[in-house]
Amino acid sequence: MNFVCNAIGYVRRREELRAVKGKEEVFREGDELRSKEATIELLKEYCDGLDGIERGSLIWVIWYAHLSKDKPIKVHPFHDERFPEVGVFATRSPARPNPIGLSLCYVIDKVDCCLKVLGLDAVDSTPVLDIKLYSGGLDDPRELLKLVRRK
Repeated sequence: MNFVCNAIGYVRRREELRAVKGKEEVFREGDELRSKEATIELLKEYCDGLDGIERGSLIWVIWYAHLSKDKPIKVHPFHDERFPEVGVFATRSPARPNPIGLSLCYVIDKVDCCLKVLGLDAVDSTPVLDIKLYSGGLDDPRELLKLVRRK
């Protein structure tokens, strides 16, 4: 089955993506990106969708890893060949059959159609597919473990 997703906005960053990098550098870059502020700039038709998201909110950002060309089924965790290969679904690698990324972000500020966030490991110009408010009751793994223990 094929389907089409449209971007609701794009990631904006001051840092430029390094043109040439080794696999270890890609992994370190993700850590670096998470620790730096990024702006999510929504397309105008989606601005009203930000109502209810405020400074201090936690959000899930779902994005398309548009620079990922590989679609492996097995990868070395952390792009480190010292680790044995595992299935790509057991990793956070952006190189996967459907290169969709997921980041838990803290909203530093909201101005018009833009969210300034921390925690986003996507590069400049990355298409944003969706934003969802983090819900402690739904997203907290401790709540899920309570359900498991009841079984």
